[in-house]
Amino acid sequence: MQRPGTGMSNYSGTGEPPVPFLPGNSFADPNRDNFRKSHAFDYRSGTPVEMDVPAKMDTTVPSRPQSTQSQYRRTGQADTEFVPAFAGLDGKVLRFDAFTAEQVPENLTEPFRVRLFTILYHLVDDSIQINEHKQQNSGHASGVFMKRHRVPRKDPKPGEEFVSLFDFADTKIVQLYSRDFHMTACNDFTSQFFEVNGMSLQFETHIPEDKYMTQRLATASRSGRNTATPGPGGDGLDLTSGGFRPDSQASMSSVTSTLGGPKRDMREKFLKYANKVLRFYGQWDDRGSMFGQKLEYVINYFLQDDKVEVLEVKKHNSGRDPFPKLVKKQRIPRSFRGVPSVGSKESDFEDQYINDQDLLVGTTIEVFGRDMFLYDCDDFTREYYRQQYGIDQNTNMLKADPLVEFPSMPLPPYNGFGSEHDSLASYFNLIPKPRRYDAGKQATLDAIIFRWKGKFDMDKMTAPNPDDHKRRFVVSYFMGDGSISIYEPPIQNSGFMGGKFLERQRVIKHRSPEGFGDWMSDQDLLVDLPGTVWINGYPFVLLETDKFTLRYVNKGNIDSFVSVDTIHLKLRNKFTGTKREVLNVFRMLDEEKNGVVSLDDLVNVIRKFNFELDEDEMVALMARWDQAKEGVIDYEAFVETIFA
Repeated sequence: MQRPGTGMSNYSGTGEPPVPFLPGNSFADPNRDNFRKSHAFDYRSGTPVEMDVPAKMDTTVPSRPQSTQSQYRRTGQADTEFVPAFAGLDGKVLRFDAFTAEQVPENLTEPFRVRLFTILYHLVDDSIQINEHKQQNSGHASGVFMKRHRVPRKDPKPGEEFVSLFDFADTKIVQLYSRDFHMTACNDFTSQFFEVNGMSLQFETHIPEDKYMTQRLATASRSGRNTATPGPGGDGLDLTSGGFRPDSQASMSSVTSTLGGPKRDMREKFLKYANKVLRFYGQWDDRGSMFGQKLEYVINYFLQDDKVEVLEVKKHNSGRDPFPKLVKKQRIPRSFRGVPSVGSKESDFEDQYINDQDLLVGTTIEVFGRDMFLYDCDDFTREYYRQQYGIDQNTNMLKADPLVEFPSMPLPPYNGFGSEHDSLASYFNLIPKPRRYDAGKQATLDAIIFRWKGKFDMDKMTAPNPDDHKRRFVVSYFMGDGSISIYEPPIQNSGFMGGKFLERQRVIKHRSPEGFGDWMSDQDLLVDLPGTVWINGYPFVLLETDKFTLRYVNKGNIDSFVSVDTIHLKLRNKFTGTKREVLNVFRMLDEEKNGVVSLDDLVNVIRKFNFELDEDEMVALMARWDQAKEGVIDYEAFVETIFA
């Protein structure tokens, strides 16, 4: 056995042998420059392979070497050097070009889709790897389609469990995992390998046309773009060259269409109309469809790039979510017929987009299926059309909608439980809610109570009792909550108990067409006295009222409900002394002897002679005799008037 790095490793079998490999006779090779540790096993792409094994193989003829035992002469020297199969075939790969035709059942116009692959067969371990060709906008992820591994056969046999290189010979279709791969070409090394080993290869001469990719290639050619990967089966494939490469004529036609096609130069419009916008006000009436509404929009047309933006007008309490935009800034076709094909550009449909000449007040435009009626525009837009086209835009052309009176559901009658408000609360809500009170209003108006003295109107009662004419009532109206209460003073031996005739509550107007909610107010009770009012079906004649109510009715004007002549007559009737006695009292109070006394002295004299005057009468009397607002009165004239 020889060992690398010793003298015996360089012995060629001729001449004198070198020093034998014995203890004390070994030495280091001064020409050695590789001192790393030998390492024979490693992983490549997830597959265990042998490494760092010296291999000598004649690569001029690509044949698959056979692993045989080395032949030795009697002298023990090998006739030829032994080379293992894993070392001789390391890095040797067979390359095939193939395609598959996948069915597309969801599209009637596209019966199948053609996909292009490269099959790599590794001779060292019979493993297979499949890579898919990249095709623009094909919808498939290109790259590694199947990782490198040994592929099992569909019908395995003893000793033939995996697909081998013999399955690629004498056939056009290789089945891997129930998928048929149609071989179209191979590289030169693969062709020589099969030829040296006595096997033949067969290839498809035609690839079926992929209608989808052909359509995309035609669209790209019309739009002026040159695609890097034409669709399979088209004119841009050369199967005889062993690969998929674009045809030069197809590429030149794309370049020619690019140079000769129309192209919009937006620089001039940008410099002239930068940040200038035409604003129109539109309306979309969708009430013909279920749950449709009439909505208003603001349509902005940007002059610098001919793009349109549609904004929805937000209204309070409309019940709609506040979407910021109905249509974002973009070019809008005049008639929307679906999304354009993949790969198309705006320049392909230049004459089909809305421009400024299509926007006129009083006309209707289509915005992605919605008919927008343009009813007005702003001042800048009017001036633009006047200068640019000589057109005077119309003013507001929005027509008012006819008044539609919707029928109202009548309120249910009183069910007898609680008050009428409680009955109605159970109609509006599943769980009745108590009535809300205005605390501020009640605190201010709760002290205001109007009172009247009344009796039954015997002429208007339907079934009167003969004794009802004797009954008297006190009708009270509370301004705090608009409630009414009626109290009957008890009369001895009248046959009526008296007390509360009507509990404090809100009362519906007599014979009201609206019913519940049409409550009696203070204006219904403030009638000319005596006057008749109906309360809960009873006619009451209001005979008189208190002075607080009179002040409220007359807004503080005392003269309207207190007569000074009546006060004078009242004083004359109740005065028991003589005229001289009254004058003597005033003269005693007149210390300056000028014939006048103060208002306080007048009040004291009236109280001295026991004249029964209330506060309103005193105010009216002082206002009559002190018209100059000086705080004094002429007492001699006052006495003369009383005793006249």
